[in-house]
Amino acid sequence: MSWPQPSGGRIRILKMQNSKKLSVIIVNFRSEHYLHKCLASVYNALAFIDPEIIIVNNDPEAGLEEIAKIFPQAKIISHQKNSGFGAASNLGAQNAQGEYLFFLNPDTEISGDLSGNPQNFFKELSDERTGIVAPRLLDGNGKTQEWSVGAEVGLWDIIRNNLGFPKSKKIWESSEKIDVDWASGAALLIKKDLFGRAGGFDEKFFMYFEDMDLCRRVRQKNKRIVYFPDFKVKHFCGGSATGKKEQKESFYRSQDYFFEKHLGKTQTVFLKILRKIFK
Repeated sequence: MSWPQPSGGRIRILKMQNSKKLSVIIVNFRSEHYLHKCLASVYNALAFIDPEIIIVNNDPEAGLEEIAKIFPQAKIISHQKNSGFGAASNLGAQNAQGEYLFFLNPDTEISGDLSGNPQNFFKELSDERTGIVAPRLLDGNGKTQEWSVGAEVGLWDIIRNNLGFPKSKKIWESSEKIDVDWASGAALLIKKDLFGRAGGFDEKFFMYFEDMDLCRRVRQKNKRIVYFPDFKVKHFCGGSATGKKEQKESFYRSQDYFFEKHLGKTQTVFLKILRKIFK
């Protein structure tokens, strides 16, 4: 397997665990106020599989000592700087012992009363044709989160989205299990072996589009991305958010890189023109 190398930072492992079937990887940055409920929900909902929990702390100002006391079975890997979601997730995967990797945002909760039988969600990866499984994400009001799964994105889709007619809306609103082109990294399940063979997350994406990029590379290996809406995860969004201006700039940088990487420089130029038109 070919794994990206961590992009710097001193690593301090506070807790170790034995081998597990499932490793839940959570990247923290300014989200420690969400972590307690997130971890409690994971241990409660996934007790049947006894998961390994790995928290990659990208926040040098948060030591997470309190979290370590409350959840001593968790493994905490600390950085001295914010290395970005992709790099931190790759570091978590490199230290994971589980056969399956479940990437989960810290501002999420797995609600037992909403998620039915979670075992069915994880059984989806028993199909050799399946590469990634994603749950339905719910916002803080209990409604399906927009842009949590969808179809491949191109210039025409950018136009449709800005005009208010997104092609992916009928996908994220589906009540049936369906194949999709991409799924949000806020809650994403993949086999560790496949994650390694796909090259992990591209660390040039600091934030945004790294999940769409990974899904594209997984599909290129003839693996399915499955949306499993019966399993629901609450996502409160913005738990690690910085300023809106910084978020938008990061989104545009990642979008430009995604287009240039997969669709070429010409389409990237037109993307920037469309951005100015719809500004």
